[in-house]
This record gives sequence, C-alpha cells and structure tokens, in this order.
Amino acid sequence: MTYPTVYLLRHGQTQWNVAARLQGRLDSDLTEQGRAQALRQGALLSEHWGDLRAADILCSPLGRAQATAHLALDGLGAEFQADARLREITAGSWDGAHLDEIARSDAPLFEQARNSFELMFLAPDGEGAQAVIARCTDLLDALSKTSILFTHGATLCVLRGLLRGLTFEEMLDLSHEQGCIYKIENGVETILR
Repeated sequence: MTYPTVYLLRHGQTQWNVAARLQGRLDSDLTEQGRAQALRQGALLSEHWGDLRAADILCSPLGRAQATAHLALDGLGAEFQADARLREITAGSWDGAHLDEIARSDAPLFEQARNSFELMFLAPDGEGAQAVIARCTDLLDALSKTSILFTHGATLCVLRGLLRGLTFEEMLDLSHEQGCIYKIENGVETILR
C-alpha cells in the first residue's frame, strides 16, 4: 500500500523516562529537557511549514504527547485532533513499574527483551504486538494526505516500520529519539534534527 507523506514525532522526555519507569497508558510530566525537545520539533516543523500548512495533525490522547504537540505547534496557528490509535502500548500491570522491579519479578521476560520497548510487547497482560500493529495499520490506512502524528516510543517504531515495510523484528531495533522528526515519504525515512 502507498501512504501519503507522514511526519512522526515522539513526545519529549518525561520524568518517568528519566526514572526508568514504563509509562504505557499512564502519564508523567515533561522534563525541562522534554519541553526543549518539543520546542525543537516546533522549530523543525516551522522550517517545513510551507509544505505542511494543509497537513492533517493527529495526536495521542495521552498527556505527554499532547503537551509536546501544544509546545511544538505554538506559533504555527495549527491545531491537532486527538486519535486513540496513536496512544502508547499498554504493558498492563507493568504500566508505571520501574524496570528494575520487572527485572526482579519477571526475570525470564526481562532477559528475553532486547530493550524496554520489546519488554512492553512481552508484558503478560499487556496489549501485545498484533493489537498495536492492527490499530497502527488502521490509522495509516485512513490517512488521505500529508500528516503530522504525535505519538510514543513503541507506537512510533511500529508506525515507522509499517510505513517502511519492515518486519516486526526489524521494528524492535529502530531508534526512538525524542526532539527530532521522522519524515517518511514513499517508504523512505529521513530524520529531521
């Protein structure tokens, strides 16, 4: 399937990112660095605003993504629509847990995961890969024009992977930087910094 050009933005750094806690569907506030990252994303959007003025702008309903979107879009005269399909994967009872707690309580799963994003997909009572892939596919299939999407780390990797035609295993190895923009056009990704 061919998709329109998509600009993907992960929320800025949060207090729980710093504390090594899984956020999932829970929320924590942006740090000072996270706010600066959102403002940097806004500066990057501004540089391309001539091409983006008519873009659809969608954002996860979670607070950290919406705070990022408000900061990034401030001064551009743009508004976003909340879309639940952009929310972060839930790790079920692990949402809000410190990584070291999970390492103690669920050592085999913790050791199996190559990073905290894969760990979220392995959560015994979490959302799971197939559900995240299905909602991300549904979102992408509904896009009709250039779109700006504010989302979260694990969901970001799935969206980028789907747009690029990657396998799920390849998606798990993608970077998930904050403060940049991933532009994907015709399956080719460019990182705007």
